[in-house]
Amino acid sequence: MTAGLPAGERFVVALAVLALGAAAAPPIAALQNRSGLRLENRMLRQASAQESRGELKEAEATLRELLEMQSGSSAAVLALERVLRADGRLTEVLPLFDRYIAEYPQTSLVWQHKLAVLTEVDSLAAVETTVENWIRAAPGSPDPYRGGARALVEVAGEARAAELIEEGVEALGDLPLLLVELGEIELAAGRPGEAATAWARALGRDRARDAEVLRRVGELGDEREVVAEQIVAAMGTEPTTVARLAAGAELALREGIESEAHRLAAAVLARTGKREARGFLNGFAGQAEEAGLHGSAMWAYAELRELAGDSEEARQADDMLAVQALAAGDTATALEAMRRITLSYPGGTAERRTAWARALGVLVGSSDTEAAMEQLAAFKEEFPGADDLDALSATLASGLLGRGKRDEAMAVLSGIEGPGAALERAFLLLENGAAADAIAALQAALPDLEPSHATEILELTLALSELTASGASLAARAAVASHRGDPGHAVALVRDGVDQLPAPDRPAILALGARLADEAGPAEDAITFRRRIVAEHPDSREYPEAALRFALALAAEPGGRDEAVRILEALIVARPDSPVVPGARRELRRMRTGSSRPGGGGR
Repeated sequence: MTAGLPAGERFVVALAVLALGAAAAPPIAALQNRSGLRLENRMLRQASAQESRGELKEAEATLRELLEMQSGSSAAVLALERVLRADGRLTEVLPLFDRYIAEYPQTSLVWQHKLAVLTEVDSLAAVETTVENWIRAAPGSPDPYRGGARALVEVAGEARAAELIEEGVEALGDLPLLLVELGEIELAAGRPGEAATAWARALGRDRARDAEVLRRVGELGDEREVVAEQIVAAMGTEPTTVARLAAGAELALREGIESEAHRLAAAVLARTGKREARGFLNGFAGQAEEAGLHGSAMWAYAELRELAGDSEEARQADDMLAVQALAAGDTATALEAMRRITLSYPGGTAERRTAWARALGVLVGSSDTEAAMEQLAAFKEEFPGADDLDALSATLASGLLGRGKRDEAMAVLSGIEGPGAALERAFLLLENGAAADAIAALQAALPDLEPSHATEILELTLALSELTASGASLAARAAVASHRGDPGHAVALVRDGVDQLPAPDRPAILALGARLADEAGPAEDAITFRRRIVAEHPDSREYPEAALRFALALAAEPGGRDEAVRILEALIVARPDSPVVPGARRELRRMRTGSSRPGGGGR
């Protein structure tokens, strides 16, 4: 490739190739390290295999050979500890530990294993000496104090262990790692107050240790409340920091100490700028929501609204405030937040309509009917064609009618077109005894209703159309009572009045009563009504559905399956063309095969 180049240029190219080759080749030390690691792994696997076969002498020899070749293999030392323990010669590992530590004094794991062996042979003096030596070998590390304390707990008790940790804190400062350990030792010694003091000193210095303390407090038993209250009180005591205040507020929330959580959170806000305060409040609100503390979440969102940088942030804060207020049952606060959101949008805009309709949805369901009527009228004036008007008007009218305010209800419904308003007007007509007009109004509302609701209304209109005057009157009173939110009274009306009706009216009234009982309970009423239809009115239009649903109810009761099978068999034979028969056949097969799968029957 270089043959055509002058001699000088060929020399330069050759140097470049040599340089590239040297750069590409791995360093000799790296090759040696990889070679040593492979050797170590091979010999460790060999020793492990020998140990598993019970060849302890051979495993020991392999590990000692490895240490002769690689004295820095801590894995070999620890494996040899295990082999010697199994061979009943545990104390012979101590010289190996000493030899390793003398050469590699920074290896905490070997120090810890040495202390563990010393505690097993109950050598307090040796433990104390080893801890002192470890501290001298690693003067800036918390490991000797922490590992030493754990060993001293075993041979000298919690008091000496706590003393050693305090020595470490004095030497190294308030390291959370040491203080968390101190808290555990004090707790084990039965001193929860001292544990709380140590954990309070640890909080607010290291987020990882903070999480450990918060979790640990949550795991406590009888001491939990006292420890939590003591820590929370300490976090607000000067001198303190924003981090400590925030950690205290989080602990207070976790433990349900809401007044202290607010106090500490307010102190955080007083020491931070707006940006940091908003970040803190968002976290505080999330923690409160997670804990189910709606009042604290409301407090945080109210503070966030005050700190909002623009109208969008204010709306977001108010929106979350409203959600939490509703969860807390504070309708007034929720409505006030929603009102602010509504007013923040220009008049006539889609955003304003959506926000206002949401607020009205809460208001019309409240007991303040006067305010609801006033606000709904104002909404109707600004948004006369809004789709929301129908449902809102219907809900408010229903509430007014439930309070006996018929004129007000009619005024609310005036000029409103839609299925909700039409339905309310129909029930008003039913209540006033105008059955024919009510039936027409119900039929007019049917096309726009939800399918399940439409089925109920259709069945009601059919019943009203076919019943005698007395039957229609009872059906109307029961339907109105249920519609007004009192299905229990509706069931009672059917139960008390059905036998006063002509026999042809009874199946339809019993079917209506069963449907109402499905909603109101107890289930016994629905079963009783359907049992009567099956037993007394097998030729009625209501019989097939009643038979299927009655059989399903019986099959769910202990010992009721045989009767349920007989009812379904009779239904299939008597009404083979009924729409419910395919479902009845499926349920019959299930019952005969003993399947426990829940059945289903349509209306």
